[in-house]
Amino acid sequence: IEFPGQPAITCEDLQAQGDTGFITNGQCDRLPGLVNRVCGCNPPCSVCGDGKEVDFPVAVISFPGQPAVTCGDLQTNGYIGIIPAGQCERLPDLIDEVCGCDPRTPDPTPNPTRAPVPNPTPSPTPAPICTPTGKKGGYGGKKGGYGNGCQIGYGGKKGGYG
Repeated sequence: IEFPGQPAITCEDLQAQGDTGFITNGQCDRLPGLVNRVCGCNPPCSVCGDGKEVDFPVAVISFPGQPAVTCGDLQTNGYIGIIPAGQCERLPDLIDEVCGCDPRTPDPTPNPTRAPVPNPTPSPTPAPICTPTGKKGGYGGKKGGYGNGCQIGYGGKKGGYG
């Protein structure tokens, strides 16, 4: 194992230094998170039990003599091996009420929604009925034309467009 500014050391030598008291308590508290992956001191564990995760990672839990910790941080500590196996096995019963270790209840299924129904298509407007007007059976003026409101009128005294 290598630590910045220190010579490389084997896991066995590090353990021996810890056993003989060469490592301070402050350093020793931080070591498991730094060395567990390399040395395999504590196996990874799920603080909620096998195959379960905390449901409330931001909830805070505390144990006598220990600083308070969020359930999410406690779970991370278990995964990286900071928590000894014997302690990790007892945690699910201790943290379930705060951290929510029970199998998570799935969110309720929303009621199905119907696909939108388009507004009814209005019936086409019928074309105007054109009837001839004027004195001579359909002419729009005295001498002729069409002025029936359906097309451009043709009318006037001597004809023409109007």
